[in-house]
Amino acid sequence: MARRPLFFCLLLFFLLAAAISPAAAVTEIQEEHIKSFSLNAPDGLSFSGMEIYDLPANSNNTFQFDSYGKIYTLNVNSSKSWGWWTYDISLQHPNGTIETTQLETLAPAALDWDLHVQYYFVGVDSVFDLDVYTALLPLSATLQTNNPTTSSILQFSGISGSSTDYFDMVLYATTDEEFQEQAKNALGLQLSYAVGEVFSWTWDAVLSFVGLIPYIGDDLVTALLIASYIIDETFFYFNLFFVEYIETTILAIEFFLITYSLNRTKSKNPVKMLKNVVSDQIALFEWIIDKTRLAIDLLISIIRTIADIVQSLKPI
Repeated sequence: MARRPLFFCLLLFFLLAAAISPAAAVTEIQEEHIKSFSLNAPDGLSFSGMEIYDLPANSNNTFQFDSYGKIYTLNVNSSKSWGWWTYDISLQHPNGTIETTQLETLAPAALDWDLHVQYYFVGVDSVFDLDVYTALLPLSATLQTNNPTTSSILQFSGISGSSTDYFDMVLYATTDEEFQEQAKNALGLQLSYAVGEVFSWTWDAVLSFVGLIPYIGDDLVTALLIASYIIDETFFYFNLFFVEYIETTILAIEFFLITYSLNRTKSKNPVKMLKNVVSDQIALFEWIIDKTRLAIDLLISIIRTIADIVQSLKPI
């Protein structure tokens, strides 16, 4: 009985992640253990958010946001004294105007902090650090995670930054449509990304555990990666043909099916033509149902195998 909840949890993760992967096409650009960076958005995309991780106390940080020719310069300097953290934040607008604000909080156990600019995408983060949330138009900053800022957001063609200490960085590049979803603080895109992040973290943990099995660990990891590739490709093409372009798919199938039915009808009798068209439609529908069942059975068997492997790794 203990296997059943684990199986259904893994099944839920697979279905959610596979179903949203084509839609949640947000591009992440990551760099680790750096003191500076300067990046332009990929073609067809714009930067809509920035995350800076693992900044120590008493660090000075400067970031420049290029909003298609308009430069916004954000300075965030942190200090820690007797458990009190202080953040001095300033923003220079393209016209030279400077806004400033300050945050202060008591967190003696915190060792580092993260900076979130135009926070929207939810990721897996440590609960043992401080998080500073900022937005630029106008400058706003808070330590709260719920509705962190009320400022309007901007699109950026390029972002650069530097710090007195090493940090990890994530930039989010979105399409115009995704940016509009973010601007409206829409839950759909945010939830899709969050589920994808949690699934990715869980999947990496499963592979790590499986890789520890003596003698066959590497082979099992390879088998699981192949299975995940099959699942991902299956859902990708299902979403492509039967969700995003369902009308085109139906018209194309009907065109070729009716053409085939009429072509194989030797007699020009309209009744026979109609009979062949209907019978071919029924045959196609039964074939789709049969292949769908086969795909579902294959998917469930793969996930059940993964669940059994993970269950077998649990301590007795």
